[in-house]
Amino acid sequence: MKNQLIFDTTDANTIADSDSVGAFLRSSDGTLITHTTVGGKEALDVRIAEGINVEVDLDAADDSVASHLFDGAGTALTSTLLNGTDQSLDVNIANATVSVDATDLDIRDLSASQDNVAISDGTDTLAVNADGSINSVVTATDLDIRDLTAATDSVQAWAHDGAGTALTSTLVGADQALDVNVVQSTGSDDALADTAIASAANTLGAANTAEDVVASPLADRKYLFIYNNDNRVMYVGQSGVSAATGFPLSPSSYLELRAGASIDIEWVSGKTGHDIRTLELS
Repeated sequence: MKNQLIFDTTDANTIADSDSVGAFLRSSDGTLITHTTVGGKEALDVRIAEGINVEVDLDAADDSVASHLFDGAGTALTSTLLNGTDQSLDVNIANATVSVDATDLDIRDLSASQDNVAISDGTDTLAVNADGSINSVVTATDLDIRDLTAATDSVQAWAHDGAGTALTSTLVGADQALDVNVVQSTGSDDALADTAIASAANTLGAANTAEDVVASPLADRKYLFIYNNDNRVMYVGQSGVSAATGFPLSPSSYLELRAGASIDIEWVSGKTGHDIRTLELS
């Protein structure tokens, strides 16, 4: 009997034309295959396992496939406006204003050799010339770098001298160093003695009687060195200096003075014939 379809014949043992027969589909292992109502019709539940290819024979003239475009965050892009008979993608231009004064914005007739395109916000203008070059005008108001982040942003700049010549630099180690050319001044260093030198020996004519350190000072003298070449203390100072008022200079020591030739510098000692040495530079 398993090869025959058995009906319930309790209804007068007769199957009418209006009667229906219920059946179930099962998989090869006996599992009942389910279904879902879709649009008023019962549709067989089908799951395509991974790795199985399904071929769909679409007709370009009759069939269509609906799809969606998504942005980087997975948000579906919308399309609500019709451009003629075509559906246009909705685009939101953030932080900008687009203004078109002409009836139609048609750039199909532009000539690469004659036409250019200018973009302006009413203050600043960015113009693309026919040869591909760009003319731009930026006002000082819009050139604002106060929002730059020191850790991430950088601004390239050049240093120029008073004549507008760019200053150069050289890599020193890991740092870029500014090239500096030190030019000698046309004038002389006031502290530099570069004219003449004179040395002399002097002995004290009388004990405790002051006299000039140098009998004839070197012209335009800048430096004077006094060396105590004896075994007694000597004293240096103004005209008529004494042991009580002079600057003491011990034996075998010297005094360096930056003193001109017009200054009267004298010395004294308690020893007649006391020996000193002097050196002058101008």
